[in-house]
Amino acid sequence: MRKLKIIFPLIIFFTIFSCERKNYNLEIEKEIINDLFVEMVDSIHKDPRIYLTMPPFLDNIYDQKGNKIGVDSTRYKIEIIQFNHKEELRKKDTSKLVIGVSDKIYQPSKNEYESIQSYFKTLQLHIDTTRNPIKNRIDIENFKNNNKFRFKYLSEFPEGVNIRNNDGTFKFSGGIAFSKIIFDERKQIGILCGNYLCELRCGIGYLIIIEKINNKWKIKKIEQTWQS
Repeated sequence: MRKLKIIFPLIIFFTIFSCERKNYNLEIEKEIINDLFVEMVDSIHKDPRIYLTMPPFLDNIYDQKGNKIGVDSTRYKIEIIQFNHKEELRKKDTSKLVIGVSDKIYQPSKNEYESIQSYFKTLQLHIDTTRNPIKNRIDIENFKNNNKFRFKYLSEFPEGVNIRNNDGTFKFSGGIAFSKIIFDERKQIGILCGNYLCELRCGIGYLIIIEKINNKWKIKKIEQTWQS
């Protein structure tokens, strides 16, 4: 009976402590996303007008035996002029890029978590294993006054991450998704996954390493982890 009197308060204490720790992590995550969101998007986003648009190429000319005997530059000369003209127009375009944003911060996948673990291991730091299943929602209204991007939720696009119109032009500049942040035990280093989605089966994944310097979270490093 005496043991129960001791154990029961301890269970309550650790339960409350665990909940408070999870809520603390959630609040830190919100603060970091609000502070670094636009900078992170700018770091991993690719303008599809450049990333998905290839310059024209020369047509090879072959003889009857299939041997290359030269190139046909007739079509190329016309298309390269059109390509360069579009490039000049793009450079002069000061309108905001429309970015589709996944409104939920997702849990890292198994492979992503293993990559995060491996990175912490190279830093010789221990991961804070406190896991909060609650998904933070990215409030894009917080970022409407930035000068470069106009954010919309991906759910607002009926065809998901299909960013091309039927005529080949782009209706928006790709999608962005971020994972929950995994911290070290001292809450001085955090790592999250950032994904740029350009089309179906087309995208790039990153590890974003952030660090707390002078009580302010900053992006320390960004490493590409996959591309498709």
